[in-house]
Formats: sequence, structure tokens, C-alpha cells
Amino acid sequence: MSAQRLSHVLLPAFVLLGYLACGPAHAQSQHIRGTVTAATDHDITVETRGGKSVAVPTTDKTNYFVVEKGTLGDVKAGKFVGITSVNRNGKQVAEEIHVFADSLRGLGEGHYPWDRDQEANMMTNANIAKVDPGSGGDMLKLDYKGGEQTISVPPDVAVVTFDKGNRTDLTSGRHVFVVMGKDDANKSAAAVVVGADGITPPM
Repeated sequence: MSAQRLSHVLLPAFVLLGYLACGPAHAQSQHIRGTVTAATDHDITVETRGGKSVAVPTTDKTNYFVVEKGTLGDVKAGKFVGITSVNRNGKQVAEEIHVFADSLRGLGEGHYPWDRDQEANMMTNANIAKVDPGSGGDMLKLDYKGGEQTISVPPDVAVVTFDKGNRTDLTSGRHVFVVMGKDDANKSAAAVVVGADGITPPM
């Protein structure tokens, strides 16, 4: 990736993922999950998982990302990942893992409440400091600015790779995860995560 393109990726990405580190109630209102039914130059139409059709305005500042199917082999020490986890008997257990491209290292870094399910869950975006193999799954030691976490990884956990995309990835029938902006006066998508090849962004 050229230095010029890298600068275009990193600067807006770091700004927009600040939207993700918010309380669960606020996060719930800011995220749209569903399937693209139409896309124009100015907005996209998403059919939500509940069957509602939602018009999502976009701007030239909207960022696009693509997730593709990954494997546990992608989850290794030194990688920057995003993990949604739930508490099981006093320990955090991963429900999904996003393995970020190296150019997106630091995106949304931290440990904060998430809104993937009705059950309380957390998002941890961090560097994998160590992988401890075990008979029931790996244990990941994670470091992020201001803290660290240990998360258990079941063998059947969902794994995807996460990279920069573009608007042409928005085709009808693809599954998306939309992060809406905070500006109530001009509500538009800050980011759209698109699932490639039939993948549903597990967010």
C-alpha cells in the first residue's frame, strides 16, 4: 500500500471508530445491521434483520470496510484484533474475532460495552500479546492502551479478516453493519462494514 493511500486509510478511520467506544444504549441506537437492497450515489437502503427497510444517507466522508472469512490460523501473536466476548463463569469468552489488516492497527482500540446481542457483551480491540494453547481452546493475552484482557477462544468461534473497502463493495444482497454518525443535525453513515462472498459481518 502506498504512503498516500495509507494516510487516507488511517486518518479518517481513527476518527470514525471513536463512535464505537460508547455505552450500550448509545451504541444500540447508532448501529444498523441488515442487507443492502439498493445503493445510489447518495444513500443506501438496508433491510434490517427485523425486516424493516431503512434509508441510510452517506457522504464523501463515509468510510467503507470489508470482512472476509478467516480461520483460527489468522489469530496469532502480534496481530491487532477486535473481539466480541461474553462473561461465562467469571471469564470472558470470545463470540467472534475480527483480524485487522496491519494498516488498520489501532482502530477503535480499547475495551468497552457492545450491542451484538441482548446478552451483555464487550468489544475488545487490542494487540495479541500471547496465545496460550489449551485442550478446550486458546487463551489470548491482549494489550491495549490503558489495560489488558485475557479472553478464551472456543474452537468454533467465528473469525473474519477486516480491511479497508470502497463504495463499489455496496452491491444488492450483501450483508452490512453500519455505524451512524453522532451529528443529529446531519445524520449519515460514518462507516459501513460490508460482508464479502456471502459473509455476514459478525458484529
